[in-house]
Amino acid sequence: MTTAEAPAANTSAVLEQISTTIQEAVAETEAPITLDAALGADLGIDSMSVVEILVQVEKRFGFQLKDAEVTGITTVRDILDAVLRRQ
Repeated sequence: MTTAEAPAANTSAVLEQISTTIQEAVAETEAPITLDAALGADLGIDSMSVVEILVQVEKRFGFQLKDAEVTGITTVRDILDAVLRRQ
């Protein structure tokens, strides 16, 4: 299921939780957390912090990402899609 196919209310709630997770992990980011924001380039999140964010997302939503998925996650939308695929 892609972001476009997911029910809007569910997508919004999941995105809000992901945004909260990002803000908790990287409080110093001042850039807006939007769907197409690149974790590194737009939000200034280093690779170690990305790993921390993904671990928190896994805990929050109760699943584990595969290594191949982790390497493909570069935007907030990528995280959202990974969560929505498991719901």
